[in-house]
Amino acid sequence: MALPGNQAARIQLVRCVTARFAPIVEAGLSEEWEEALAVHAHPRELAELLSAMADPGVVVGLDRVEVLVGFLEELLDLFAEEPVGSTYYPFKAAELIELHGRMAMGDLPDDAPVPLSEWVDRFAGHVDWQLGRSGVDLGRPDHFARLERMLRDLGPGLTGSDDVDFRQRVREAREKSAEYVSALSSALRG
Repeated sequence: MALPGNQAARIQLVRCVTARFAPIVEAGLSEEWEEALAVHAHPRELAELLSAMADPGVVVGLDRVEVLVGFLEELLDLFAEEPVGSTYYPFKAAELIELHGRMAMGDLPDDAPVPLSEWVDRFAGHVDWQLGRSGVDLGRPDHFARLERMLRDLGPGLTGSDDVDFRQRVREAREKSAEYVSALSSALRG
């Protein structure tokens, strides 16, 4: 996936990723994750910032992205290593938002050894694996892997302008997020 060239478009990409993955961070999928959120230094501020980032009606600049990245780094650092089980999903969702934020800030080079799209694909593949393992059938094999490819295939589209395309992408991201949360909630129940 080619990353947007200008910083405003990169911020929009972070916002779309946040709209897609923040609900997973906040879905209550894991008791261990909820405990980490409870001891985070700024839980209310983090929740408010995640909400603002996913709202196309709110103006977001690089300063807010930097604060978000800092909050997420603090949260992720509460874990000595990558968690497993149900905690994996909100952890990785938070990490995906943090990585995209670092990209927008220029702290993650475009030619990083593992492209951001591959991180997203790995997450989607792991969700598909969990669904299969748990016996949750969405009627389509590799549903989330296909979903992420479809989102990527929509083309660059983000220009940095507050336009119809950006607002549509945020709406789509929210819809896809609801699919993720519903599927993971079903798969992790048992």
